[in-house]
Amino acid sequence: MKFLCCMLVCACFSIGQGFSQKTLAGSDAAIEKLSKQGEEDRQNNHIDDAIAVYKKGVALKPSWDEGWWYLGTLYYDLDEYADGRDAFKHLTLIKPDVAVGWAMLGLCEFQTRDYSSSLKHVRRGIDLGIGTDQTISDVVHYHFALLLTRNGDYEEAMKTLGLFAQRNLEQPDYVEAMGIAALRKPLLPSELPPSEREMVLDVGRAMYDATALKTALAATELKAAVEKYPNQPNMHYIYGSFLLFSDVDAGLAELKKELVAQPAHVPTLVTLASEYLRVQDYKIALPYAESAVQANSTSFPAHAVLGRILCEGDIDPARGVKELERARALAPGSPQVHMALASAYAKVGRKEDAAKERQEFLKERKASDEANKSTP
Repeated sequence: MKFLCCMLVCACFSIGQGFSQKTLAGSDAAIEKLSKQGEEDRQNNHIDDAIAVYKKGVALKPSWDEGWWYLGTLYYDLDEYADGRDAFKHLTLIKPDVAVGWAMLGLCEFQTRDYSSSLKHVRRGIDLGIGTDQTISDVVHYHFALLLTRNGDYEEAMKTLGLFAQRNLEQPDYVEAMGIAALRKPLLPSELPPSEREMVLDVGRAMYDATALKTALAATELKAAVEKYPNQPNMHYIYGSFLLFSDVDAGLAELKKELVAQPAHVPTLVTLASEYLRVQDYKIALPYAESAVQANSTSFPAHAVLGRILCEGDIDPARGVKELERARALAPGSPQVHMALASAYAKVGRKEDAAKERQEFLKERKASDEANKSTP
């Protein structure tokens, strides 16, 4: 991770030149002089002098974005993250639409262990479009995945890390993070017990290869992992989910092994319900979906699959609509939920509502496609 952070600071210094060009166009002579002096001090690695220059400048002109930017990055490079955080807070007040300012604020908060604020601000940076520099984008998305995992958002974390695998980036930190997320451990790498590191790396390597579409290699690695750690929670879920793409019966068998150890394991229950829904075996699918909702009433995938089963299987369409509406409330940005609701409304004769949901589906799918373009 330290290598990533060093690369990040180098990239940040180059971005600062953009602030300088924009700021000095209509700036006063004193600030222009300080800007040149700060650049000279940085180039000569006179870090303390550069910090003093930028502190003098922002005191003279609090709206000087270049000054706050370089103060933040210099403090970050010195591992003085609380001071860096304060500098980037000022920058985000001045330039609230600059993605990299929010991202750097979040990275400083990560280092000060303010993880809730860090996740919020890193996500905001990503949403604003943190894609101008690949190095910064990679560091930000990596930390975003760590924060998501710690927060229990394992699927989103793995999706984020999967983008690195698809680019064949063989960074050990990414593999380790993938293993932690796949095993559904709400931990940062620094919090991982040493006794679990080998297992995490084994699973992370397999999932990383699976995401990189090295299917045969991943199959061998996952089989070895499940044989090596047969009693590890989530292991049969991981292997079973992988097998569903090539051997459905074997995948279902592995998933049911997970339920023997963890009867209320929501991801397994949802996956089983979804697989039986796919083949229109609604009666077998229903108990799994019902159990998933009972195990976690705030799980939007559980409500979504239950709603679809009730509607598409003509079991109880009215209740199915309510379940899908609950899923929509929990995940309003999910295109799939809007499409499922459109079909459900049409089934119960609510044509206007069905039309609205189809429009929402198109809107959310477009937003999702645009967001994917800005990812690493």
